Amino acid sequence: MSDTVRVLVADDERSMQEFLEIFFRREGHEVVTVGDVDSALLALESDDFDVVISDIQMPDGSGLDVLHATHQHSPETVVIMITAFASTETAIAAMKDGAYDYITKPFQVDELRIVIEKAIEKKLLASENRRLRSELRVQARDRS
Repeated sequence: MSDTVRVLVADDERSMQEFLEIFFRREGHEVVTVGDVDSALLALESDDFDVVISDIQMPDGSGLDVLHATHQHSPETVVIMITAFASTETAIAAMKDGAYDYITKPFQVDELRIVIEKAIEKKLLASENRRLRSELRVQARDRS
């Protein structure tokens, strides 16, 4: 993984897309924003992302569809769900399906920053773990 963190934001509210785009660019990350599930799925098929942030409710489907597609395409990508319509059932479903975290709108910038930092750390650790395991397999093969 390069030093630049790639983030996909899927949210049907244009103001939220713009806010998150500004936030992530200021943090030094690359960001792609989309306004619906179909566009998110197309972005996931054509590009790799380190972090995906998806609204739960969008006009053409559920953010859970984005979550599932992300894990099919790139299991190590960290997915954070956001919603203005919080329900315990939806949060539990998202977490059971592999979401890293679940944030309710409106959220504090510091809350988002902490969640993103921890998500990126998780992604980096998973990548490093995979790399080290691969090196160990090669070393073990070379010794035998």
